[in-house]
This record gives sequence, structure tokens and C-alpha cells, in this order.
Amino acid sequence: MSDQLLLEHRARDLGRHPAVLAEVARLEAELAGTRAGRNPDDSSDLTDYLAGLTHCCALYAANDSPDRPRVLWNLYPGAEAGLPNPDTVYKYVTVSPDHRYEITGRRGTSADLTFQVDDAGPERAGRLNRNLGLLAEPDLHVLPDGTFTITAGPDEAQGRPNHLHLPPGARRIMIRDTMSDWSQTPTSLAVRRVGGAPVVPEPGLDELADRAAAFLASAAPLWVRIPEQYNYVHPPNTLPPARPTGAGGLQSQYVTTGTFSLTDDEALVVTAGQGTASYLGFQVGSNWYVDYDYRSHTSSLTSAQAAPNPDGSYSWVIALRDPGHANWIDPVGHHEGLTLMRWQGLTAPLAPDNSPRVTRVALADLTAALPAGSPFVSTVDRKRKAAVRRWQFDRRVATLRFPHTNSG
Repeated sequence: MSDQLLLEHRARDLGRHPAVLAEVARLEAELAGTRAGRNPDDSSDLTDYLAGLTHCCALYAANDSPDRPRVLWNLYPGAEAGLPNPDTVYKYVTVSPDHRYEITGRRGTSADLTFQVDDAGPERAGRLNRNLGLLAEPDLHVLPDGTFTITAGPDEAQGRPNHLHLPPGARRIMIRDTMSDWSQTPTSLAVRRVGGAPVVPEPGLDELADRAAAFLASAAPLWVRIPEQYNYVHPPNTLPPARPTGAGGLQSQYVTTGTFSLTDDEALVVTAGQGTASYLGFQVGSNWYVDYDYRSHTSSLTSAQAAPNPDGSYSWVIALRDPGHANWIDPVGHHEGLTLMRWQGLTAPLAPDNSPRVTRVALADLTAALPAGSPFVSTVDRKRKAAVRRWQFDRRVATLRFPHTNSG
């Protein structure tokens, strides 16, 4: 059994533990009074949201052993928190400055790969994590055969390549593997402890369940606050100029965040440029600060998945029903929600004219609101692309859960 499947089995056991179930019941009552809990479209998602947040926190608890490190895949459909990027595979290694580690891998074909050292983070401290170190391309040294080795420990790098310093307070290494095109493959990783303090006994089920419940109690209030602080501070149906990511996010990217609010007969047109970024992605998400279904709906599209305008820019169209535009962003029946755009792998600061321009229009007036020649798509092409999207996502899941299996 792969480490991923082992951790998922443990997390499911933790999710059924009385301590976790009691915390879920408490949160269900508490969250009903939040913005999302009062919103007719979001309130019906509360049970599913809590199930996903519970499994996410239970996975962190199941992997909460710096003495016995494993590579955990988290933040995927069914285990979500923090409006994760649908194009990114998020992996975590629990670490301690008292130990030394070796991470080995084979580089996939993704657009951007980073290794970030974090402290306590949302599930422990109820706040965004503090970034304590970063190894990003092109500083990641990869051999011609695609393999690489990263060391991590309490000692400074002092010029050594592929070394992550674990300062006091370091709790985990977060790996972001971002695919601009879902035909790209994620990086394979393994980790082992190579030295340090004596190993302590592994915690039992009751102790891990208490941690999972505590993680839930800590994370849930944060993810209610974050949209108020970062999205709803701006007028609806607008996006401010892109900015470098602040606390808790990827330090080598630019982002912009906002909200949408539309009727059944309206659309929001968002047009932006890619600049020098290797990855540009746009998504909408729930007021619960999680993704809408992105396997079966185009609630996100990257520049590689989208069709460009004749001038090289990209336009995305948020609408509750198919507007016929090639880059339809589907909010899956939600009239109000969150917007987020990311630029990664920039080789120069993002120019102001690449920031988004946003226009709210009646669907009947959509063509006039788009740049000249902006692409539309036939129903046949829409269905074909949807089938490819589902297949590519399913292949990604199989690759991550069964890493030694050829999934196609």
C-alpha cells in the first residue's frame, strides 16, 4: 500500500472518531451564521464543506510525525481548505529542526515546482502560515535524467545547492507542483529521516483524533475570516491590480482576489495578460473558501487550457449558463462567490497592463464587451473538452494514489 493510501485510511478512521464528530457538530451550528451559511447557494453545501475540511485536517493529523516522515498529498476534492489551486498538486512533509531529512524526486512536466518551509500554519495556529524558507526553480538543481535530491535540516545551506534550512519553529515542507496544462505530470517524491534526535513512540488513535479535532477548531474560523479580509474588501465584480503574494501564499507569485455577484442573465468578463509567467490561472470558488467542482465543470482555466484573444491576452467569462465563449468559467449554480487569479514563474515583475480588466454585462451584450475576435466554441467542442478534462483529472488522481501504476 502506498503511503498516500495508508494516510487516507488513517484519516478516515480519525474522521469517525467521537472527538472529531463532536467538533464537526459544534462547527455545523457555528458556521450556519456566517456569510456562506446565510447564502442560499452556499448553505446547502455546508455538510459537504465540513466533510472535506474534516478529511483535510484528519490527513494532516495522520501525517503529524516528524520522526516518521511521509509525503502527503492534500487539498484535493474531498479534502479541501483555503481555496486551493485546481492546477496544483499540494504535498506536505512534516518536519522538525531536531532532525535531518533527505527528499528524493523525479521532476514531472509541470510548469512550476516549489518547496516551502512553513511554521505552525492554519490548522495549528488559526492564522496563515509564516514562510521560513523557499527552494524554487531555477535554483532547484535537477540531473539530466530528471532526478534530484534535497536535504533539509537545522544547518544553514552555506552555498550548498538543494538544501532547505529548518529554523526554530519549522513544522512542515509544503510542495506546490503546478500544471498549466492538465496533460502535464506531477513530480514524484519520497522522503526519509537521515539523522537527528531519538525517535519518540508513534501516537495512538485517540491522540491523533484529538489533534484532528483541534486542527478543525483552529482552521474553520480562519477560512471564514479570510474572504472578508482579502475578497470582500473590494467592490463586487471587480479585481484590483495584481500584487506579490503576501503571508501564507507562494512567495514567487502575483495574485489578485475579488468576488462575483451575478443574476442568471448576466456575465462577468475578465481580461488579463500573462506577462513573463510560466503559469497563469483563473478560478472561482465558494464563500466557504473552497473550490467548486473543477473536474466536471470549468470553474477554473489556465492560459494553457484557455483560448487567447487575437492580441495575446486572455478573456474569461463567468456566467451561470453556458455563454458560448471558449473560456467559460462555470460557478456551478452559485450566484455569488470568490475570484482568484495567479501568475507563477515570473522572470520579471508583472507589468500593470497585464492586470485584469473586469466588465459586468448582460449575457445578450456579451460579444460587445469582449475584445475583438475573442473566441467562441461549439457545443460539440465544449463536450469534447469536458471529457478530456475529466480524463486528465482522473489520471492525476490515479498517479498520486498509486504512484507505481501506469495510469495511461
